[in-house]
Amino acid sequence: MAVHTYLYDAAGIDRKVVLGADLVAQIHDKHLLWIDIGEFEDAEIQQTGQLLNLTRDSIYSLLQKEHRPRLDNYGRYFQLNINALQDDNGRYRKIEVDFILMPNIVVTVHRKPVKFLEDFDKRIKSDSALGELDAASFLAGLLEWHVTGYFRLVEELETHIDRIDAHALRPRHRRDLLTDMARLRQRVALVRRVLSPHREVYAAMGRPDFLTTAGRESSAQFVALGDRLERAIEAVENARELLLGSFDMFTTQTTLRTSEVIKVLTLVSFIWFPASVIVSITAMLLQPPVHPMGAPGFWIMIAVIALIGMATLGFARMRHWI
Repeated sequence: MAVHTYLYDAAGIDRKVVLGADLVAQIHDKHLLWIDIGEFEDAEIQQTGQLLNLTRDSIYSLLQKEHRPRLDNYGRYFQLNINALQDDNGRYRKIEVDFILMPNIVVTVHRKPVKFLEDFDKRIKSDSALGELDAASFLAGLLEWHVTGYFRLVEELETHIDRIDAHALRPRHRRDLLTDMARLRQRVALVRRVLSPHREVYAAMGRPDFLTTAGRESSAQFVALGDRLERAIEAVENARELLLGSFDMFTTQTTLRTSEVIKVLTLVSFIWFPASVIVSITAMLLQPPVHPMGAPGFWIMIAVIALIGMATLGFARMRHWI
């Protein structure tokens, strides 16, 4: 188990400490303790739960691998569950993160590394003012980074959509844009499906029962956090609309190219069809000026027809008509 415990001291020096019963007993209002637990075993979570005096139901919930985002009130503390999305070599991976909020202590629990927690930790310098914060304000800061992670995903999606638009506007392109758009559509749908259920959780953090334990002074922070979540959901919807616009652009460009191909083929047919009719009629009425070639001439004619057919297919392939 990777347990990282940080003690932010308003009257002293911020430092990394070792989690233990003595440390938990010494925490007071000028302290803020952040316990980050990652890649854990079930037995280790049970030991930490006993150290923090968590209920059996709370520990059982922490051990569940996946469930819908929720906020539970255990009287002495709150337990919050959210889902984060991370880009893993072009594929989105959902990671569940649990939070325990109790006076002057915040616990984060996750089975895999979480990027927004790592980013938050990197931005915090030693001897910070975090010791002045209460646990609820610290939690609001962590959740702010959680929502920011979704904004970054949307920015990446919009960048991919812009690239598709640039390729779609080119007269000739060789990328399979339809496959790219289908893959992007799946990503947008996944982001929307994972992010939307957080609405009820973020709204619940503005309820009186949560604010009674968390502190009234944090109410404005959680209201602003809920608004930021709504803007993130709107950004996902906007990315979806942009993708639909890209598909319309792609179909319009495809229709225009098809029209150009049909125009060329129609012109060729218009030129050669009358000539073939005239040749067919005159072949029945006129005596040919050349000597009959017999069976060899027939096979030569078949070979010429085949060569013309292959040349036509090659030209169509070169122009990306087929």
